[in-house]
Amino acid sequence: MFKKDIPEKDKIERILDAARLAPTWANMQGMHYIVVKDPEKVKSVWNAVGQRQKFAEAPIFIVGAIKEKGSGTNGNGEKYYPVDFGICFEHLLLAATAEGLGTCWIGWFNEEKIKEVLEIPKAYRVLGLTPLGYPLKQKESVQERNSLEQIVHYDRF
Repeated sequence: MFKKDIPEKDKIERILDAARLAPTWANMQGMHYIVVKDPEKVKSVWNAVGQRQKFAEAPIFIVGAIKEKGSGTNGNGEKYYPVDFGICFEHLLLAATAEGLGTCWIGWFNEEKIKEVLEIPKAYRVLGLTPLGYPLKQKESVQERNSLEQIVHYDRF
């Protein structure tokens, strides 16, 4: 749940700048970001997401878009645009968290509705979006994570 306050412009710009500086295949920098602040468009984005109500009060959304040809292809023919998207979008989420804002990577939504509402050209893919705002309350505890000993291996698995 979010407070109704829209994050300050300078915070949003720092967050977007962190995403802009993320590494991409051959420095192609294919990402674009749509900052959705208009209350009616925020509501339309929420409707295209169609999930639980806890994000419904987010004051803004940031939607990421990338062309399928906005990145490279490896030797096996795999397109890397989803990897570039993931790296850039994760930079955005980490920067937002560092600014004291609440986020959540949403990957389940109606892409065509999002593209229609935000007038995103057909050549672009929307692979994620996030509500953004000040959380109503800070998390009381961090989810338990695996220890380094459980996940790190040296010289062999």
